[in-house]
Amino acid sequence: MTTSSARAKPDTLVEIIGVHPVEAKEPCHLVELWIRDCAGSAEMSDFTQADPNTTSSNWQVPWDDSFLNADGDEVVGEVMLEGDRNPTLWRGDVRIAFFFHYLDCERPLQTPFGEVALPKASKRPERLRCMAYEPPD
Repeated sequence: MTTSSARAKPDTLVEIIGVHPVEAKEPCHLVELWIRDCAGSAEMSDFTQADPNTTSSNWQVPWDDSFLNADGDEVVGEVMLEGDRNPTLWRGDVRIAFFFHYLDCERPLQTPFGEVALPKASKRPERLRCMAYEPPD
């Protein structure tokens, strides 16, 4: 469930912690992951999933992505806002959670660090109450 990267330092790994269905008008999951031994920022739009029925410009990307604390029970910053202002959030072991529409757990998640297999979806743990879903406009 982890992969190494050709675009990152050789020991950077992506580890999926969990995939959890979200109640929403369209199919949506909450994805939680670690980026282990991260050396710098990652482009969140590079977290995607290939869809053989459409061009890559129409593939889904993360929605409402957040940095979490090490325990995964508190948001410590929004990736789009604090990621650029506070580069230390991108160093070391980085825990991130985001919502992803139309996720297919049978296909891998593409990341800036390579493809990562997804686990079966499971019930959202209570500690992730900190991640409230708000649909896109």
